[in-house]
Amino acid sequence: MNQRFTLLINPPLWNAYAPHLAVPLLAGTLRDQGLPVRCYDASVEVLDWLLSADGLRALAARETGSRDRHASARGRLVHDHTARDVDRAKAVIRDLTTLKDAQGQAQARRVMRNAMWSVSAAFDRLRFDLVANDLYYSATSTEAVLDAVDDPERNVYRWALDRLVPDRFLEDPALGVVGISMSADTQLIAAMTAAVEIRRRRPDVRIVVGGNYATRMVEEWSAPHPFFAWVDAFVRAEGEEALPEIVRRWQAGRDVADIPGVVTVRGGELLKIPARPVKLDGVSAPYFADLPLDRYFAPGPILPVYASRSCAWKCAFCSIPFASNSFRSRPAAQTVDHLEHLMAEYGTRTFMFVDEILTLHVLREVAQEIVERGLELYWYGETRFAGGFSRKLADLLYRSGCRRLNFGLESYNQRVLDIMAKGTKVEHVDRTLDNVLAAGIAPHLFVIHGFPGERLEEAERTISYAERKVREARERYGNPYATWGGSPFILDRHSPVAREPQRFGIELTDPAPGEDLALVREYTVAQGLTSDQAVDVAQAAKRATVIRRNVWFRTSTESALAEVEEFTFLRACLGAPNAEPLRSVPAFVEAADDTEVRLACSAYLLPWNAGEGGGAALALYQGDGDRFVQLSWPSGGTADPLARGATVGELTRWFGAHGVAWGGAGRRELVELLIRHGMLGAADGRPLVRAAPEPADWWWHREPAVLEAAHQDDVVLHSPVTGNTVRLHALGQLVWHLCETDCATREFARHLPGGAQWQGAAVDVVRELAGLGFLYPSRPVEGPVGSADSLALSGAQ
Repeated sequence: MNQRFTLLINPPLWNAYAPHLAVPLLAGTLRDQGLPVRCYDASVEVLDWLLSADGLRALAARETGSRDRHASARGRLVHDHTARDVDRAKAVIRDLTTLKDAQGQAQARRVMRNAMWSVSAAFDRLRFDLVANDLYYSATSTEAVLDAVDDPERNVYRWALDRLVPDRFLEDPALGVVGISMSADTQLIAAMTAAVEIRRRRPDVRIVVGGNYATRMVEEWSAPHPFFAWVDAFVRAEGEEALPEIVRRWQAGRDVADIPGVVTVRGGELLKIPARPVKLDGVSAPYFADLPLDRYFAPGPILPVYASRSCAWKCAFCSIPFASNSFRSRPAAQTVDHLEHLMAEYGTRTFMFVDEILTLHVLREVAQEIVERGLELYWYGETRFAGGFSRKLADLLYRSGCRRLNFGLESYNQRVLDIMAKGTKVEHVDRTLDNVLAAGIAPHLFVIHGFPGERLEEAERTISYAERKVREARERYGNPYATWGGSPFILDRHSPVAREPQRFGIELTDPAPGEDLALVREYTVAQGLTSDQAVDVAQAAKRATVIRRNVWFRTSTESALAEVEEFTFLRACLGAPNAEPLRSVPAFVEAADDTEVRLACSAYLLPWNAGEGGGAALALYQGDGDRFVQLSWPSGGTADPLARGATVGELTRWFGAHGVAWGGAGRRELVELLIRHGMLGAADGRPLVRAAPEPADWWWHREPAVLEAAHQDDVVLHSPVTGNTVRLHALGQLVWHLCETDCATREFARHLPGGAQWQGAAVDVVRELAGLGFLYPSRPVEGPVGSADSLALSGAQ
């Protein structure tokens, strides 16, 4: 009889941009021990299908959808454009050569954002993106998970079951064992949905679940859990030694309850065998051949590798050591052997080190081995600030191909770092960053807002420092790829803070009833920032540091459009420009009152925005330029003149008669805005706009915009039409003020400090603001420009 094979599954949702290392590591181990294995990355398979023309059309055919009327309207508006363009957009995102095309990348990202909105609109309470999926059902409740696994109406993974667990595996009689890797809570519902289907259709197949999240989850159990109805065994910590033994015993019909790391049920009792660390000096190379390496959502493949396991430090906020045994590193030669093998086997030159922490010793040894072998590759990973991080080491890392390093800054206050038990010194931070930047490596700084005991002024000091270093990287070192990111403190159940709350001056709050799987705890503090204040600090920091985001219906799409580390790393490798917003040539409207116009975009009536006395609202979306407007009027009724067509004059009068409003724009101004952004077009098809190619030869007016935030001396503006956001420094603010009413660019010198010497800079500001949709040309300059004394220039010098 032929030996049965093991199927290893990575369920959604995990990193969409590169493969996860767990399944390939286990597959390599099984293969080296002569055990047949196949791998299936259900995470990328499900994502790739849902975010495709076929998947979006299948979703649109569903009879049910989101009860969130905003999400539903948004999905309807963007669907047609998205289904048309989504497959082409994915091709752009996956093509390394397109990274130097900032506008092409912006277009592709816009389409992918719309695709995620379309998926979200198809299921109630679903917020779908490539980072995390918020489902109708909570992953913190056993009862909710039990309900989710049989509900295709509200569980997207149950609906997409044929992609989650394909028939080609379930119908194969040689299938003997299924291993499901569960590294994060975002995978729990999909993992259990898959396990239920496998159990029902193949009761002869044994199922084992492992991974970082599974390890932390089962630690809480003191009795057999309902998940054992579907899962035969769980594995805690590392699985390279446990899994092959499990497979051999199950194939021989033997018990697995005494294998180190295994959690199972025997005689109605829960059995937990302590895990033991895997020895790293003889581990197998990861096996990626079964994975669709050309279908991840980033150019590549960027393959994950490692040089060490766990972490040598015990930071108070972290649960990593709990779920990954003790810190160990492996010989640098073996690590680089695997790099060479992966380069030859899969044709890649880009790698991410997924070590929890790359110590200075590991960095130095691995980098030296790469340099001595003359390998041409690029890599990035995570390390820490230390006094020994010299310029010599930074130069060595760069020569070995390092182009990005992630640092756990957490705080720029020694008092807070000491409370965190971080083991780093503030004086080492600047020196390390200067050395890294001077060598040409882009740093990323992780920040924690509101660790228990941190004061507001300390949190703000950290934010100011992170912003300053990113700005300094760009201006002093010419490195535009330095980044930072902060998040509110989250108290993990298995962290030192949770185990000793009194030591950190906090009191834990019990989970809500039914939240039995919750690994995050709420808390109150004796002093310093509360958890709610930490969230406020994080949100304020994001508003202040935001460059450009697109927001519709007041729903953030940051996670859909934010630059992820894989792309930043690849841009740094290629010297490619950073992602930019969509730009367009500013358009001058040429439409008389008798010009007949009609809708030239998607439209959706939003009756729920009506006030007490009735009313209506209409959402308009012009997909090719990614333009959005939501009109509202208090008198109710339909948008007949827009739907059937009307002259510009008739439409202007109808807007006035019905109180149609948007952003304070006048009625004729609003009609021209819709024409300028392609939402209204001529009934006879002729163009109604013409380009304004040279800013110096036009009068400029500003479009309605929202003051998003004021930060230090800057002003942040957001355009509801284009979705772009800009931060205006002093010159930009003056240009914006001058354009409050019509102002000719060539007249700016009269109002600028320093006069004509700033004229060129002002024209550049106009060009930038116009390209992003904040200014538009009201008319060409013809002949001498008249006096600007009549302009409302109060405060301008």
